[in-house]
Amino acid sequence: MFENDDEYMKSLKKGDSYHFTYSFEYIAKNYGNDNYDIDTANMEVKVNWDESQMGYVISYSVPEMYKIDPSQGNGSETEFYESDVYWRLMSDLGSIGIGAEAIVI
Repeated sequence: MFENDDEYMKSLKKGDSYHFTYSFEYIAKNYGNDNYDIDTANMEVKVNWDESQMGYVISYSVPEMYKIDPSQGNGSETEFYESDVYWRLMSDLGSIGIGAEAIVI
């Protein structure tokens, strides 16, 4: 039993920080008519415990985002995160005991 919400949230903390790298595919060249070249890039994801917010804060970046051309039909960094990386990250965090309730939104 916990005296307050802060104590409960502190009990969810596993480690101070985690780093993950996820590869994802993007369209390198779109020739039209469903004909395109695919390449891969990496997304670096950091998960850090933030005491002031009582939870893990997620940040991400794609170091080679400059290679990913939106005019070829690609989305933004956020779109790649939401459509491809997010679910893999949640699975990896779950496997180390960090559930969605410990993530700051």
